[in-house]
Amino acid sequence: MTFDIDIDVVNIFQNLGQNIRARRKELSLSQEELARRCNIDRSYMGQIERGNANPSLAVTDAIAFALAVTASELLREYLSITANPPRKRLK
Repeated sequence: MTFDIDIDVVNIFQNLGQNIRARRKELSLSQEELARRCNIDRSYMGQIERGNANPSLAVTDAIAFALAVTASELLREYLSITANPPRKRLK
């Protein structure tokens, strides 16, 4: 039996990126400034915000610290996305 978990993973990354972008804008920070505070490249920050990158826990924690929130707050939709059991792939 195989499960389709790819969709959930993409949603987690996209959700994380959306939460980071929303909080960054609340604080009136540029993407470049946030990246500098996290000691990562601005283009990598852009990839994270677009949901195209899988940041490590250390990077996620650094971003959370720079945004004055917890990492769990940045992942706040994670539980609602993964609370449903994986769907079976249709053959």
